[in-house]
Amino acid sequence: MSGPVRARALVCLKQVPSPGSAEFDSRTKRVRRTEGSAVTNPADLYALGHALKLREALGWEVIVVTMGPPTATASLVDALSRGADRAVHLLDRRFAGADTLATARAITRLVEREEPHLVLTGRWTLDGATAQVGPQIAELAGLPQLTQVMSMRPTGNGRLLACTETDVGTEDWGLRLPALVSVCRGVTPPAVDDVDPTAIETVTADDLGASPRDFGTRGSPTFVVEIRPGRTDRITERAGVGDVVGRLATAIAAARDEAQSDRPAEGREPPREIWTVAEPLPDGGLHPTSLEALACARSVAAELGSTTVAVLPCADTDDAPRTLAAHGADRVIVLRSPGLSGYSTAAFTNALSVAVAEGSPFAVIAPFSARGRDYAPRVAARLGLGLTGDFVGLEVRDGDTADPDLVWLKPALGGDVVAPVIAHTIPSMGTLRPGSFTVAPVRDANDPRVECVEATVTPADTRCESINQRIEMPTAPGLTQAPVVIGLGAGLDSATRKAAERLARRIGGSLAATSAAVTAGEAPSQVEIGPLARTIAPTMYLGLGAHDRESLRAVTGAGHVVLIDPHAQFDEISGLADLVVTDALDGALGTLLNTPETASATTPH
Repeated sequence: MSGPVRARALVCLKQVPSPGSAEFDSRTKRVRRTEGSAVTNPADLYALGHALKLREALGWEVIVVTMGPPTATASLVDALSRGADRAVHLLDRRFAGADTLATARAITRLVEREEPHLVLTGRWTLDGATAQVGPQIAELAGLPQLTQVMSMRPTGNGRLLACTETDVGTEDWGLRLPALVSVCRGVTPPAVDDVDPTAIETVTADDLGASPRDFGTRGSPTFVVEIRPGRTDRITERAGVGDVVGRLATAIAAARDEAQSDRPAEGREPPREIWTVAEPLPDGGLHPTSLEALACARSVAAELGSTTVAVLPCADTDDAPRTLAAHGADRVIVLRSPGLSGYSTAAFTNALSVAVAEGSPFAVIAPFSARGRDYAPRVAARLGLGLTGDFVGLEVRDGDTADPDLVWLKPALGGDVVAPVIAHTIPSMGTLRPGSFTVAPVRDANDPRVECVEATVTPADTRCESINQRIEMPTAPGLTQAPVVIGLGAGLDSATRKAAERLARRIGGSLAATSAAVTAGEAPSQVEIGPLARTIAPTMYLGLGAHDRESLRAVTGAGHVVLIDPHAQFDEISGLADLVVTDALDGALGTLLNTPETASATTPH
């Protein structure tokens, strides 16, 4: 008679190009990857670390899985050397070309076979940063989910207590197993064991069952049209503090005078609607990217012949419809329900899924926020829609025909390339990168067009219960819209950090911090910049102290990038900053704080 089945955790891994190793071939319009430069996605290794800690506490078996070509075996070997018990390689030509939904379908089949107590993924991957596969697996497998997980521990009776990161603070959740979590922070486990090659199992599409149309290119509702170069290198110069002051004053003046273009559809009643999800913040108001989404939708309105509709899931509207109409919503749909008074994945997913299915918009735009990354992939998986994560702009192809294509422009490989993506589905969906569009009112909205709908919200999912919410950085979402951002590198003393805060307030800017500064506990995670955090594109980025190449890559979209670091290695940052000041940091910062030119150009933000 067999004994009880050992509980297990399934960790999803992806092999990605190491930062800066992929090159764009202008002749073939393809990405050329340097041999031997692939690594396991860092956030996936954090997920493995969490799984191994749970094994220590509960005696679980830890299984790792990857889907990819034969070379992806290296990630499995690496995971086994770090302590995983078993590995599965989804290896078949029929898996090739899979987008996130097709990938999620394949892994969901494995989840159904293995029946793990917990599925763990990284928040997102370095190459694509879509943050979609985890929630889509959860939706297809019928599992509760938590995203942005920082820490978790077992509490008994098949439950976990997890802490998640939000755009404004942190939250504690109780999670009943089985479930899925996507991890944003953790510790990479060290390599400690020799690898048993028999611990790697190869699984094909036939082994997983289902139709060939579920996997690979045939099962993918989105496809990449081409690859474009993402950016050009800057010309880096050594400069003095006076040059920085001049650039700073110019940048603030330019941000003050910048006006948003407005191209509304005119003439006939348009047959198409682009919906934008308006996301309430926990302490009131709307996430700034909700308003950016309206500007994004309006940028293609004339060419597409469309109207812009804001969809607001909430329990109480306050003045939000008027704000949305003023920023470009031709109509506001309020999805109202008491079940939407506090955020939960199930409530938002249900309300939006029903509304989209019944309303049949041409496209849906949601913020690429902590919450948007949580509910949008589940909505897309439930409705079988193509979803482009972390996109930055839209284009229209064949706009003068009855069947135009909406092209979603998505940066990839850390911004080295831009991938125009088209979906086979109507509607198609996208999550908009914060900071991609300027927020500004475009009309007087004394009498907005508002349609109130009783939202379809199922009873609360008791498998995932909110315990505590902490609003620690209520102004953090405004970072992406700040005209000037002051970035803090690791190792700055408290006096310098406080001086930087004063300068940011004085010029109407915001603070950001490198990943190293956040890891050192010198800045909150909500303002972190970097490949596994966020990218920003202010008019000017003023970096104080140590900035590595990856930190500077996160701000290459800025109009000006200026670094003040006495220890900067000029050749290491060439092409990533405009000016490098190697004067004493405290002297340079003091000069900026006491320069009349800077003060005279400031505007409130």
